[in-house]
Amino acid sequence: MRVILDEEVYEITQAKPEDLHKVLELLVNAAAWLKTKRTEQWSYYLTDLDGNKEEILRSIENGATYLVKKEGQPVSTLTIENDPSEWDVDLWGEEAQDEVVYLHRLVVHRSHGGKGLGAALLDWVEKEAKEAGNKFIRFDCIARNEGLNHYYQERYTLKEVIHIHGRHSKYEIVL
Repeated sequence: MRVILDEEVYEITQAKPEDLHKVLELLVNAAAWLKTKRTEQWSYYLTDLDGNKEEILRSIENGATYLVKKEGQPVSTLTIENDPSEWDVDLWGEEAQDEVVYLHRLVVHRSHGGKGLGAALLDWVEKEAKEAGNKFIRFDCIARNEGLNHYYQERYTLKEVIHIHGRHSKYEIVL
């Protein structure tokens, strides 16, 4: 699978357990950058990386985590879960159902930021989810992360802000 942007080719592959450190590096890079933007989004990757490895490894082992590479180097990662996690059930409640995929941990390394890769990956997720027969894509972010909320709201409608585990903005793409 691939994404082409301005004649640059990005390969999308399922992450393997031996890729865990590459996925973690991308998440830490994103969390460090977000900290400079004064947001708490993913701060736990900076304060408790070891405590979050198991969840990420489980997503990799389930075939839900992808690495995006340019010329063989990882530049992005994302996770597309077919089953709602405990987090998703907390946020979506009874709406956590079949024919839905949950998008988590979409990050683009800062060296590749601003090139449209995030938008291209969102398009790719929509295409893949629709082809798989899903009816919705759901994802969330911290409500105070103004930059990310603005980015999402350029493409999607904010479904609601919910007060569970802090304030979170919920987004739903109808396919």
